[in-house]
Amino acid sequence: MQKVVTGNSAKKFSSIGVIWLGCLLFTGCAEPSVYSQRNIKSPKPAATQRTTIKKKEKMSEEKNYPVVDRETAQKELESFIFELSYGRKVEPRNLDPTHVEEFLRQRLDRSKEPASFERARQVVDFYDLTSVVDHFEKMLSRSEKDARELLQSVEMVRILGEQGTTDQQKKALEYHDWLVKSPFAEKEFKALTEAIDSFQTFAPNTLTEAMKKQHPILKERGKDHLKGNSEAMFINGLAEEIFTLQNSRLPQLLGVLESRRTILNAASPKEKPEKLTLVYLEQMPVSSPRWAARQLRRESREGKTDAVIDSLRKSFKAVKDEKYEEEEEISFLLSAARAVRFFGAELNDAEKNLIKNGDVYQIDFLDRDIYNGDK
Repeated sequence: MQKVVTGNSAKKFSSIGVIWLGCLLFTGCAEPSVYSQRNIKSPKPAATQRTTIKKKEKMSEEKNYPVVDRETAQKELESFIFELSYGRKVEPRNLDPTHVEEFLRQRLDRSKEPASFERARQVVDFYDLTSVVDHFEKMLSRSEKDARELLQSVEMVRILGEQGTTDQQKKALEYHDWLVKSPFAEKEFKALTEAIDSFQTFAPNTLTEAMKKQHPILKERGKDHLKGNSEAMFINGLAEEIFTLQNSRLPQLLGVLESRRTILNAASPKEKPEKLTLVYLEQMPVSSPRWAARQLRRESREGKTDAVIDSLRKSFKAVKDEKYEEEEEISFLLSAARAVRFFGAELNDAEKNLIKNGDVYQIDFLDRDIYNGDK
């Protein structure tokens, strides 16, 4: 996922959102705003993207969208996944999924940087590439030789957790426990903790015990940090990070998983897409918009596209009722309108106007790249 910054203006929430927020604040598990898509800004106007396109049906039976040719797809993926410093910062959105899978199978191996595996995970997530999960699964052979390979494996475990079958998700959890026990895990507990965000469920015992064991060891090794010893300062910083992860971030993530299960197990068929829409538009702060986008796409693939679109359109009134500042309100409404377009609905005049006049620098998880300046 693209790195974003915090600093959102305070948001109001719908009456449903207030109840959810109260529960999470009580348990200390509200998800931080760092995941907000509201802060992501495109590095360049969408109109400057490459323009070779064709029509092809993908992603769900209900919609068609323009995709680039194979050569352009490879260039876009090369830029995003491997040109980490100077390439594109957001996953390319108008690719044929078969071209994406071909690229990943041919190019992603243990010689690549961990950050490239993280970028690949974002692409697999956006295109829901369950068919490519086995490629990453085969690389998980419990043979990590250093911290670099451990971090590669963390990203591959997350791919299995997000897109894998039930058996692959089980393997992801088991492999995560293996990585936690690795001799190279000492400096990588943050990545191992954040990986929980990719799982459906998580038993924290192994991770908790490892951090409890490692924290006093690092504190002892870093005891000279006040004397200006640079290595001791670094080690002490790791100890403090582990303490924070164990006592704050880990319980927070476990609370997020519980909140997600509550949404996904909603009794009413309409209730689930409605809640997912509120999460996606950041009106119910119980999880990340990226997670909600993934779940809404799955709802669509299961034949519930009309219910998803209906929920998105209902959210327009909910957003307006909150009386946000004009700029923030338009940002939320633009996200909703683009999502309506994403799922293939015929746009009404209000939605067309929002998209036509919308900020081309705003990036939304349920949206496509724009070509030829056409909104």
